[in-house]
Amino acid sequence: MESLLTLPIGDYRAVELSLRLTMLLIVMTALLQILCLSVVERRFRLPLTLSSVALLGAGLFESGVWLAWKEAFELAGTSYCVTGHLLAGEDRIIAWSLGAPALLICFGLLQLNPREKVFRNLCWMALGWAILGPFYQTMALIGFVLCGVQLRGILPSSSKKQESLRTETIIAIASMALGFTVTELGYLHLLPLGKTAEETLIRGEVIRSLCDLVTLVVPGVALLIGILRISGENSKGA
Repeated sequence: MESLLTLPIGDYRAVELSLRLTMLLIVMTALLQILCLSVVERRFRLPLTLSSVALLGAGLFESGVWLAWKEAFELAGTSYCVTGHLLAGEDRIIAWSLGAPALLICFGLLQLNPREKVFRNLCWMALGWAILGPFYQTMALIGFVLCGVQLRGILPSSSKKQESLRTETIIAIASMALGFTVTELGYLHLLPLGKTAEETLIRGEVIRSLCDLVTLVVPGVALLIGILRISGENSKGA
């Protein structure tokens, strides 16, 4: 009979710390965006509000991942053993489906004409991603690709309006792409996570937490920095 899965105290706490840090950074990014609403121009307030609400929702579901981890193991002597509770992997997927599409819509709001077809397509693609993403991982990946296609006109544009957030948009899309790529490699068992079940679990959870950061926190911070930079330049020009 195989023995129950046990984790050293240090490894268990390393994963718990990464999960807590991920949740807190997502929530802190949302709160920073809310606090900055009072210092930016009116046209930037809707994107910041939408982004902060989506990130708060994502942070709520990320907290479910952390709480599920705590319930899945209990201290038994000098190690942690499984309790039978399942890890909440679906909460992480829902967090992505709430935060990432909303962030891409925010970048579109700032750089696309809401009356044009490309912006409407972006909204519909993001909505489809948000609805179907929690149920089908493939649909989340397809939704991200389709949203990126709608934003492709921003990246090489020479328009001053679009150039103002070009760097931040590239950073956001690239970081999301990195998160999706690493996650898909993990699902296909192409990442060297270790030879034992314990090593695979520990390294897998830490890597997934890092993917959460590059998919949600980095784009959120990029959006905030871009808006603050443009607001500062406009105030100086005035």
